[in-house]
Amino acid sequence: MHRNPDIAIVGGGLVGLSSALALQHPDRHICVIESSALQQQKSNGLDARSLALSYASVQIFKALGLWQELKKQASAIKTIHISSQGQWGVTRLRASDYDLEAMGYVIESSKLSAILLDHIQQSKLISLETGAEFESVDFAERVLLRYRRDKKRQKISAGLVLIADGAQSKARSSLGIEHRKIDYRQAAIITNVEVSQPVPGAAYERFTDHGPLAMLPLGRTAYACVWTHAPQSSERLMQLDDRQFIQSLQQCFGFRLGFIERIGQRYAFPLYRTEALTLIKNRCLLIGNAANTLHPVAGQGFNLALRDVACLNHLLAGRSIPALDENSIIRLLDEYETLRTAEQRSVASLGDGLVSLFSNDLPLLKQFRAGALALLDIIPPLKAEIAMSGMGFSFAGNPMLRGQMR
Repeated sequence: MHRNPDIAIVGGGLVGLSSALALQHPDRHICVIESSALQQQKSNGLDARSLALSYASVQIFKALGLWQELKKQASAIKTIHISSQGQWGVTRLRASDYDLEAMGYVIESSKLSAILLDHIQQSKLISLETGAEFESVDFAERVLLRYRRDKKRQKISAGLVLIADGAQSKARSSLGIEHRKIDYRQAAIITNVEVSQPVPGAAYERFTDHGPLAMLPLGRTAYACVWTHAPQSSERLMQLDDRQFIQSLQQCFGFRLGFIERIGQRYAFPLYRTEALTLIKNRCLLIGNAANTLHPVAGQGFNLALRDVACLNHLLAGRSIPALDENSIIRLLDEYETLRTAEQRSVASLGDGLVSLFSNDLPLLKQFRAGALALLDIIPPLKAEIAMSGMGFSFAGNPMLRGQMR
């Protein structure tokens, strides 16, 4: 392994692997440090975990030369139907209104990870240390990272370090960066379902008194379901057998996709938003969930992280890490924080606002949100602004959002 990479990335999840591929350059060597084994995973059908890629994320993967490969594994979102349970207001977003093939795509997390990992392993510019448990970080002329692998202590030094080890980041704690945590007092149940009357390319966001319910197309008759509830209600639903759970879900969602006929494995987890009080320290930069963990209502977590990566790639364009002294790197990271903080806060605030507006049963608020959805549907400029924001185009001007590296 290359002992002194130009860039080290702590965390080999989707964000860490995507970052390595985006930042690789003939003049740079990158090392990814990941605690798990990162073995290639096979698709597990109706039990698969999935995520939604915004149109901006598709453009970023095009810039990386990965999209044609990913597209074969993904399902297009051509329309988004937004409604409020028991109310009359509806908003419909259509890709064709903006001359787009799709507003986004849904892909199994394991398939995305496998493709990213395959390209990492093919790259001569990226080394991957798996089974490497992060221990500490220190600063000298470079950043010194210590980790344990095969029961042995290891260390490397790097000119720049990306911290991408998740919401409970050990590396963030080691840096002494504090974060605030907001408890939404909600839990998300995620599962996949098969329906009797699928609508090709249609995604659904349904707001209920308990919280949002999303149904995302996976192809053929399958949909990915994300259902938000209060923690106690979530526990009760998780204890139901499949037949009882399907009945509850059908009652909440309705019959726009016909009958829910089968269900995959269910997962439940509490929902929090975390926000690091700063994104940078010395030559280290927080990215992904280590920087911000968002409510899944708008499906923006991974997509926001990819736009962060695109920004960093743009700032590093044409720059050699070894040629940058400490002050130059710190100025570059300061510029990154200035550029990205505004959108990060905007996206987080949008999610918080949607949760507050659509997760309660006050009668007057029910009427207001029904009217708001109906009004949004008949005001094209406002609807276009919402659509562009959801597709990730509030971060304009970056070449990767045009599908280009430079």
